[in-house]
Amino acid sequence: MKKRRITIQSVSLSVARPLLTTALPFSLVVATFPAVAMQALDDRDLAGVSGKDGLTINLEATEGWNADAVKWQPDAAEVSLNTINLDGVGADGTMAGAAPAAATFTVDAGADADGTPLLGLGLHTDSRVRVQADSITIPSASNSRSMGAFAFDFEGGIDLVNSGIFSMGYNKASLLGEIRDADLFYRQGDDTNPWIAMHDFALRWEIPEGILGVDNQGIVHRAGHPYDPNAVSGPSSEVPTSSNIQASDLINLALDFDLIYGQKVGAEEFRVTNNARGIMHFGFLGSIRDAELKWMPGGVWQGATGGVFDPYGASAVTSEGLRFSSQWDYVNLDDIAANSFLSADNEFRWRLGETADVASADQSRVNFELGDWTMWGERTERKPSAHYFPLIAIDVINGAGQGPGGLCWGHGTNFQAAGCDSAGGQFMNIQPGRIGDYYGFSHEGDSGALAIMARDGQLQAYSRKVRLLERQSDGETVNTREFDWGLIYSLANIDANFYLYPGGTRYDSGSASYVGGDGIIADILLKSQTLDASNELQTQNWDHGTHLMIADTDASMGIGFMSSSFVVAGNDTRIWVKPQNGSDYYSGGVDIFSPEARFNYRATFGGGLLPGHPDYDPDSTSRAQTVNGANLDMNLEGLVNLRFSPSDPASTAGNNYLGFSGALSLGATHSDGMLGATTDVANCGSQGDSNCGSYLSIAEPSQPQAAIKLANITGDLAFTEGRVDIVGTSERAMSPEPKMIIANNIKVGYAATDHLSSVLETVPGISSANAGQPVIIDSIMLGDAKLGRMVIPSAQIHSSITLEPQSAAVPFSP
Repeated sequence: MKKRRITIQSVSLSVARPLLTTALPFSLVVATFPAVAMQALDDRDLAGVSGKDGLTINLEATEGWNADAVKWQPDAAEVSLNTINLDGVGADGTMAGAAPAAATFTVDAGADADGTPLLGLGLHTDSRVRVQADSITIPSASNSRSMGAFAFDFEGGIDLVNSGIFSMGYNKASLLGEIRDADLFYRQGDDTNPWIAMHDFALRWEIPEGILGVDNQGIVHRAGHPYDPNAVSGPSSEVPTSSNIQASDLINLALDFDLIYGQKVGAEEFRVTNNARGIMHFGFLGSIRDAELKWMPGGVWQGATGGVFDPYGASAVTSEGLRFSSQWDYVNLDDIAANSFLSADNEFRWRLGETADVASADQSRVNFELGDWTMWGERTERKPSAHYFPLIAIDVINGAGQGPGGLCWGHGTNFQAAGCDSAGGQFMNIQPGRIGDYYGFSHEGDSGALAIMARDGQLQAYSRKVRLLERQSDGETVNTREFDWGLIYSLANIDANFYLYPGGTRYDSGSASYVGGDGIIADILLKSQTLDASNELQTQNWDHGTHLMIADTDASMGIGFMSSSFVVAGNDTRIWVKPQNGSDYYSGGVDIFSPEARFNYRATFGGGLLPGHPDYDPDSTSRAQTVNGANLDMNLEGLVNLRFSPSDPASTAGNNYLGFSGALSLGATHSDGMLGATTDVANCGSQGDSNCGSYLSIAEPSQPQAAIKLANITGDLAFTEGRVDIVGTSERAMSPEPKMIIANNIKVGYAATDHLSSVLETVPGISSANAGQPVIIDSIMLGDAKLGRMVIPSAQIHSSITLEPQSAAVPFSP
């Protein structure tokens, strides 16, 4: 096909009935903008409608729209989407015979019932269209590889009514953006390689009434009054409650899709057929309240303020780029019960579970739904809302020293290395732009990257309802069970550095040789910490912490891992859409590999009173808020692989499950560009756990110095034939109760040889000759005393965990 630069082959122009006049036609926009006060037109009004009242532009491209590239170029580097095409497409991704790409653009001006001047803009697809880019590159002196190709098939549109396009002075702006029945495909390499896709992708963002404007910080998008603990008076000083919520406080949203895995079929490279297999379903639905989002200039930061890399500091130097902040609360069942203008559809819900059989008439699947989300603990300056992320930066960096520096693990302030160590923390960093010689190429700090940074993020909320949703073969969803318990995963003090590079993951077409071509390599550094009242050192903090627990919300009590802190680091992490070998479904899928990784998790196992309990009072000196059972500290370092695979349709073990497998090589010394590994094991115990390598420590909370510790663990482990299966009601005759099954095989030492070798064979920079090393626990310790060591040459373990409701609960009285 002949390529053209942004060429429109056919455009038709016509005048339609106006969207807005001085008396706004209610019937045209009420479904989209229910909160705008509008007057109906009578016959005399209609007689006065003319072309100057509004404009409709119909766009149709019979031969498609094409562009050589679309680029985003901050000051130091650029990301480029190359060879872009926009064409009509069929419902299953078929290009042949599809209607031409077409859209309608509308514009009108008028006023609302109060006489406020308004502007109406609309853009909608008239047919299903495909936007496709053949490659995504971040060009640099030594990197011309691509992150891969994508195609986006969708229908949808956007409507805006505002006093101008942007206006901080008008608080009744209406905005609706929606994408329907979409498929977002992503592939690495040429069309002989597999793809993953967000199938049946739905996206909706509706602000019925709010502010869309520009101030001295950037673009502001606000609905309601986000809580500000520093406000002395006014609506922003009011704590959001069920009694003070209003219809104008809402944003209605949806993000819903099935993650699927497929391959080219015939001549069409992105098509959804019966050969595609589901991996998992994911969905956010409902409403949020008192929300504010900001888009601001400024990307990553450099420069120090008082020895601290501080993105908020007056001396911080930021590059060109984009900053984003977000704040909101969730609409829950208490809000709905107290306000007649709310319905069950407004409850914020998170759905997670199985997919249906792809492209099949049978649409049955089983999902869990977590609902009735509420704030965790008391509102403070650091956590004013249930969701609060004050800084997310997105930038394209050149890799030549550009970046914000590392993170201080163990302290709330991200000092430089010397300051972090003196404050009692451990400095961790992954050098941006540096890629080790693992995948057939290397860069000594000169590779450009897409950078994503986050600082001081807070997700302080939890769900109070769990539902089992079983969708029938005809697509109708039935809520078969509802439980008065919830899943708590409140996350405190989130800091992150992510760098994404092109390259590293593709097999050459038609051969088994590895060429290190298209794909994604990532440097990952993420931490979440439970800190003291001064937001400095890790400690127990029930009211503001990272908690991973299950909750009996009827009794307002929870049990699990409290006051957690964790750090995840992965250097040169390859993210690969891996081809499947024959009918071995576990061999393909989304494959994640890092030659140098670390996961450190610290927590207290126990239970406590939930914020809704009548005796909940984090400052109480007379009523204990928690019961502490054991202190846990686990650190794993070395080579890691994790793969998520579609289910085998012929499996007799379960339907539409999520398959997983993986490998660990603890103590593997493939260090190249990451600071923060703990390999000084000679001082384990005498100088703290940061010198114990991979270890597991368990202690009584009252005697933390007498911990039982397995330290300096080395060796290989493999996890095979894993599955997460959600079993519906009466899906299995022998056990009619719904349940979730997590099962896998664990292979230790020599038994892990075959699986680990198959992983390392795809990494040319690391030999598989030594795969299958015995697991050695070099030091078994009680406190600082070493009791001996343990060696496990080889072992195989089968693990199966089943979670299901009790058929006859046993009464319990404390």
